[in-house]
Amino acid sequence: MKQIHEFAVKWFDKFRNKKINYLELVDHYMADDCEALGFVMDCGHAFTEKYGDAASNSEALERIIGQVTDIPLLGSAIYSRWRYFNHWAYSGEEILETQNRAWFTIALSRLGELAECQLKRFDGTPQKVRIVSNNICYGPPPEPDDEVEQHITINADGRVWFSAYNFGSGFDGHEKSRSKIYKIDKDTAARVLNSIAQYFSIEYIEVFATDIGEWEMEITNTDGEVYKYRGSLIADFEVDGVDLSDMVREALEMDDLYVFDGNNKLDRVDRVTIDYRRITKIKPKQPISETAEYMTWDYTERLVLDRESETLEHIQNIGSGCVVSRKYYVQGGVEGLLDDIDAYDLFGEIEGNPDDVVSNPFETKDYTITVDFTKGPQRVIQGTYDKKALPEFWGDFADSVWQFMRFYGMGEILDPAVYEKVKRRRTDYIYCSVEFDEGYKSYYYIADEDNISVGDYVIVPVGKDNHHSAAEVVKVEYFAEEDVPLPLDRTKHIIHKCTDNDFDPPEVTD
Repeated sequence: MKQIHEFAVKWFDKFRNKKINYLELVDHYMADDCEALGFVMDCGHAFTEKYGDAASNSEALERIIGQVTDIPLLGSAIYSRWRYFNHWAYSGEEILETQNRAWFTIALSRLGELAECQLKRFDGTPQKVRIVSNNICYGPPPEPDDEVEQHITINADGRVWFSAYNFGSGFDGHEKSRSKIYKIDKDTAARVLNSIAQYFSIEYIEVFATDIGEWEMEITNTDGEVYKYRGSLIADFEVDGVDLSDMVREALEMDDLYVFDGNNKLDRVDRVTIDYRRITKIKPKQPISETAEYMTWDYTERLVLDRESETLEHIQNIGSGCVVSRKYYVQGGVEGLLDDIDAYDLFGEIEGNPDDVVSNPFETKDYTITVDFTKGPQRVIQGTYDKKALPEFWGDFADSVWQFMRFYGMGEILDPAVYEKVKRRRTDYIYCSVEFDEGYKSYYYIADEDNISVGDYVIVPVGKDNHHSAAEVVKVEYFAEEDVPLPLDRTKHIIHKCTDNDFDPPEVTD
């Protein structure tokens, strides 16, 4: 990998040298280097297959170069592009043209980056991590008392050194504002160090933004070797689904650390609990006692969406001795519902009922919504369960949850469409009842294959001219020849199941 990096740097400098003679670029020297590195000259076919015009067009290459991570593929593209100017071009001097130089400098720069990433991969067992996070960015300068930089050192034995610095005068360096030396559990320290080492032992490509702060890190292994990395304070590094910045904050019990992301990520909703209660007074025909005129029905529901367990649970407490519950575990499903909730606005504003609203003296309906966040404190919303006392966008959330629950239905074990279905005999005919759009009558068609189910759409011949039309299958039945509901010679056959093209046919161009 070191040789590839040296190759990239060497030829990058050559292509940027405006005084270079074109013969030095098109002579056999680059071919010798490419062959030595094992790059294959395939006339750019493999690169073209994956990236199209980027194999020869500098503007196209610049648009996709960040997606290129395959070193042998990129090396092959460089070798093949060079071969064009060496062998096929009208004149080798064309390699000096601006767009051609640009193509090579873009490709060689990326090749160097990828090789450098391989060289910088962490190796060994981590002994110590040191992170310096600076939150100064372009724009108005911070106030002298604003904290702008943090230093963290975590040792494998659990020792931690932390110091923070204010902007100060901005000329004589930052001023230390706070510091702390303490110890955390050794296993916790090992988990943090190993997770960071694991991430940076695979691949890391430096990403910088011009309008945000930066971080620098050193990882020292047990052999004393130091690996250095840097980047912008926008990094979302994850190992096994856990964010590294959050892991450091939790391990050090300091929520305000910048680490790799600047602590600027938006908060998120981790759990929502909705409690609903309806109290109804019922006057029986016969008094239940001399003192009680009404019976009270205390009905409650609870709906819980939990990110950690990835579950949605709905519990109905219908009355004494009658509780109905249903629990859903769907990977990514509950997470998606919670991600759709804005952690700051939640479900929107509450308009509230007017003062002269008329309440039902025999029934009350109330709700409590409890929301737990990743960072922020718990929030509780309460009120009467009616349109103006609920948040503005509650209906959207309720509909999303309802659609989620309805999608999974009530299963098949009690579905008569499943348990009453008779298996088809080899000699049976398949009769499908279909309905056309906006029609209320069903028509029999014969299916030639047993791959059509209720709810499928099919293309069938219609009318005397047998023009094709789409229809929905509403029933599938099997009949012996002597039991068919419509004579075989009078029943048309389904042409095929509908495809996307049947609903959205391709445009015909002249």
